[in-house]
Amino acid sequence: MPKQVDVVEQRRTIAAAAVSVIGAAGIDGTRLRDVAAAANVTTGAVTHYFDGKDAVLEAALEEVVRRVLERPETDSPADVRACIDISASYLPLTAESLGEWRVWLAFWARAMTDERLRAVHRRYYTAIVERIADRVSTLRTTPPTRAEAIACADAVLAAVDGVGCRTVLEPEVWPAERQRQALSMLLLPMLTAFAAGNQEF
Repeated sequence: MPKQVDVVEQRRTIAAAAVSVIGAAGIDGTRLRDVAAAANVTTGAVTHYFDGKDAVLEAALEEVVRRVLERPETDSPADVRACIDISASYLPLTAESLGEWRVWLAFWARAMTDERLRAVHRRYYTAIVERIADRVSTLRTTPPTRAEAIACADAVLAAVDGVGCRTVLEPEVWPAERQRQALSMLLLPMLTAFAAGNQEF
């Protein structure tokens, strides 16, 4: 009897391999046969599950976002320092997360000129912002409005993006500790003001 193939699992295996390959070679240097080799499947298997290179890129980005959204958060008491530590976990602190960031930035470049990919990008950003908004809302004893929490989350994510982009471009001069320090300098005054209920945080 032929072996049953779990389609979802196979797609995720290929997507994870694509994250690794794109992270190392960039999107322009990535070939479907390299993704197939990294996934330990044939090139035909890749093209069976994905309709071309852009579809593989999109799946790789989906895998990156899935990892971010499934990353467990600490159950420590809600305070500014804990929120900064959680925000820092989004940064490219390890070789693996640096590769994930390279996929994210490769997708940015494609999305700038592709409306469909831009819509995908907006959807993923919305999911990440919503998660951060949930976290920063816990900083206040009197919960903020959702609009306030989203505005704060947007600012947190902008700071993460800034430090992350610098690190991807200059990883040799942005080790994990420097990334954390820079993010803390950006977020500490802002989140302290937000936690105090300052509307002009």
